[in-house]
Amino acid sequence: MIGISLSPGVLTDNPNQEADKRLLDAYGGSRALLRGFRALGVGSIELRAVRPDTPREMTAACARAVLDAGLCLTIHATLAELSARAFFATVAPALELLPADHPTVPITVHSARTGSATLDRAATIRLLRLWGEYAERKRMNVVLALENNRIHVSGLSIVECDGVMATVREVGRPNVGCCFDFGHLYSNFLTYPECTPFLPPDGFLQAAVHTHIHGVKGITHYPLLDGCLPLEDYLRHLRAAGYRGIYNLELESGRFWREIEPREGFELSVERLKSCLAELEENRE
Repeated sequence: MIGISLSPGVLTDNPNQEADKRLLDAYGGSRALLRGFRALGVGSIELRAVRPDTPREMTAACARAVLDAGLCLTIHATLAELSARAFFATVAPALELLPADHPTVPITVHSARTGSATLDRAATIRLLRLWGEYAERKRMNVVLALENNRIHVSGLSIVECDGVMATVREVGRPNVGCCFDFGHLYSNFLTYPECTPFLPPDGFLQAAVHTHIHGVKGITHYPLLDGCLPLEDYLRHLRAAGYRGIYNLELESGRFWREIEPREGFELSVERLKSCLAELEENRE
């Protein structure tokens, strides 16, 4: 299944930047946009992002728009110092709307940012373990996905695939896995090839429960134009590791709208992803 990340502003026809307004205008509003994406073969929408201060009514409105369009829902949330009850309270308005037969919902988070590598790792493990235990106890149909990130000068500590994989292993819960962000890995490889392998370790791929897919052209979250991402290589290795989840496009119109119209960027990316997946399926047969 192919997915697309969209902001609350886009999903509620209340864009907060010109690029998102252009995307909505090109389709004629959020309802038409979601219908258009579904017609292209998109099956799910990731709500990006639900934060601790996101109004509950906003979360519910976004989820309702996605489900009313006949699409599945995934969520990008924020790992913060919250109790399990408080964390899930921010996403509950969406989860409560899901039909009984809805697929398991990946909830993607980045690692903690405390300014200390040791504390980042400890906080991330502690929170994911607490949240995973709570979700299982409450029989929530969710899986938490820790995402590999870009190497930042500000010092995010758990960014590379090895670190994410080791953290998830230490959490040790069946409902906690990895989110493979293609664009972040490729950006790190281009910028720091001396310490970033071209491909993730097999253990990371085997623990993947969700994906974020975007090109790199000086910046990340760019459309999947030729030369912007080794898409075929990443997809082939991910599928060989047994992944059968959502292939989620995570584009940011604000990063490319002056070069490519947002609607064109999204549609080109969907078509390229569809083509690559179809080719892999044909070769497998």
